Amino acid sequence: MARPLRVQYEGAIYHILSRGNKGEYIFAEDRDKETFLEILKRGIEKYKVELYAYCIMGNHYHLLMSIPGGELSGYMHFIGSSYGSYLRRQGGWIGHVFGGRYKSLCIEKEGYLLELSRYIHLNPIRAQIVKVPEEYKWSSYRYYIGKEGGYDWINKGWLLEEYGETQKKAQRKYKEFVEAGIENPPRYPVENIVGQAMLGTKEFIKKVLKGIKKGRSFGEVTAKRIFEDKIDIDGLYSQVCTYYQRIGNKGKGNANKQSGRKQEMFIYLAKEYTSAFNREISEKTGGLSSSGISHRYRRLKRKIEGGRKFRTVWNKEAKDIMSIFKG
Repeated sequence: MARPLRVQYEGAIYHILSRGNKGEYIFAEDRDKETFLEILKRGIEKYKVELYAYCIMGNHYHLLMSIPGGELSGYMHFIGSSYGSYLRRQGGWIGHVFGGRYKSLCIEKEGYLLELSRYIHLNPIRAQIVKVPEEYKWSSYRYYIGKEGGYDWINKGWLLEEYGETQKKAQRKYKEFVEAGIENPPRYPVENIVGQAMLGTKEFIKKVLKGIKKGRSFGEVTAKRIFEDKIDIDGLYSQVCTYYQRIGNKGKGNANKQSGRKQEMFIYLAKEYTSAFNREISEKTGGLSSSGISHRYRRLKRKIEGGRKFRTVWNKEAKDIMSIFKG
């Protein structure tokens, strides 16, 4: 099956998450975090990155950023290789430093940049490391609220666009906004993620997909052909129903099991190959909530990855269903 989209284009904004291999504490010491910040800074200068927020935890890090030139893969390779070299020099690290591919989510600025910056800055609270975010040294939050200077390579100018007035008032309002999330932790808006790669309104998703279709400079865009084919959710649902009805007519399998399989396959393919939101998928699945769709999809992914026999049968069925769309 297709890997998640890796959307790259000029001016795109991303939420980046990368973890240590097998959950290893790759930022165990303060000097490790200091070195990583220096690498971030060098990469910002080299690739002309706009970094909006960051948080470095023990075994992973978050970035909120944009690259005007669209060279996301180049910047991420620079970070990974530079930090990996540092760890090997310092402690004789053997093997991979980071666990697989980094996760990148292309986000819509309006409505999501502010919310995700809060989510990132509250990481130490969720991990129960500190009680208030300004106590944590290894995020950009202290710089945002005026508690620390010298980080002019972080772009916080957008705060004035968001809150207006003076910088001090913007800092105060942002602090209030972030700290409001301590008692009432905000949920990550997973229900609005499309293709495991994009987060935004329907109009934003359409704009990004239109850019893919026109052949703009999107690097590492997997499943591009599938998105260009413009599979709609109604057509997909119809095809999934037809497929399992045909299997039922041939007397293969229990009817109740086939019904459950049909629902699971529809959820999986809709998440993999369409631009539908969870609430649209839920309308076809007999009452599952948006969060229920996300939960079922993640469970299926784990099941596919964890069992070779199941994966072989599942992928064959999925391929047969999708063959009508691929021609």
